[in-house]
Amino acid sequence: MRKIIVAVSFILSFTACRDVVGPAEGNTPEGPYAVWFNGLSANASAYYQESDSLMVNGWSTGSAPNQIVRSGDNQFGILSSISADIRFFSGESTGTTIGLITMPDGSNPYSFAISDGVGYAALLLSSSVSVFDTSTYETTGTIPTNLNPSGIACMEKKLFVGHGNYPDPSSPGGVSVIDTDTGELIKWIDTGVNTHWLKLQPSGMLHCYSTTYPDMDGRITIVNPETMSIEAVILCDGAPGEGVSMGDEFLSPDGWGNDGLIKYTEYGTFSRVDLPFAATGLAIHENTLYATSFGANMIYLLDTATFSVFDSLQAGGEGPQGIIAIDPSN
Repeated sequence: MRKIIVAVSFILSFTACRDVVGPAEGNTPEGPYAVWFNGLSANASAYYQESDSLMVNGWSTGSAPNQIVRSGDNQFGILSSISADIRFFSGESTGTTIGLITMPDGSNPYSFAISDGVGYAALLLSSSVSVFDTSTYETTGTIPTNLNPSGIACMEKKLFVGHGNYPDPSSPGGVSVIDTDTGELIKWIDTGVNTHWLKLQPSGMLHCYSTTYPDMDGRITIVNPETMSIEAVILCDGAPGEGVSMGDEFLSPDGWGNDGLIKYTEYGTFSRVDLPFAATGLAIHENTLYATSFGANMIYLLDTATFSVFDSLQAGGEGPQGIIAIDPSN
């Protein structure tokens, strides 16, 4: 394993002169933006690149937000675990919820995925998946699963569900492949204990992220969703999170594990990038890598070539975690 050491000098005064706008409707800048949720404040903020504007507390989430997913051309949804809901928002309308999916109290939804107008949310404490219609924002059914459904992804009538080791530690983890029409189990894939995040990458491959605590024995398993076979296993240690695509390589945040970034390929190679902060979520737009830092309540902007920090943003709340980048023109 090759290790990359990055020398970085922080510039923490950028936000003082930055144009900060509030959540008033109609006061939204145009162009590409990064949007993130603040897990301890139950809100979402955004940064608009072209106008260099920071939108703080632009949208209210449910309690304990856990994942953010793009849901349309200029729309996104944020899943919240304790309030058991998914709220949908538009980048054109701040302060407004355009749709709401509610799930059973105490079900503790962990993550969700959308495919062809149908949404699927893994209900961690209910051993099931909630199915919903993204046009009507209504639930349409439930699919039973094995214990502790956590990560989730969907492709061509196949639903992939990753299984964690909480609340029932007897779960062997891994990924269940379920037929979305019948709800039947097609195959079980051994991706390791506590496979808590799944992400279908632009390459077409499914990346499965797992680790156990306090062992920090993180691994990233590359699965071909067509053949449902394992293509590569990356024993990276730490606690890899949802990775982002950067050409033929991928970056995973390890802020909950060994810190820094895990830079890896779908062929099984990896290296580590040291950072002077703990990155808990990542998003990429063009040559900019956006990284949330839960403990620092900051968003850092890094150059994708050197991984050096060239700007920083106040998160607009406490505990920033999930982040995505949206270009309304693309």
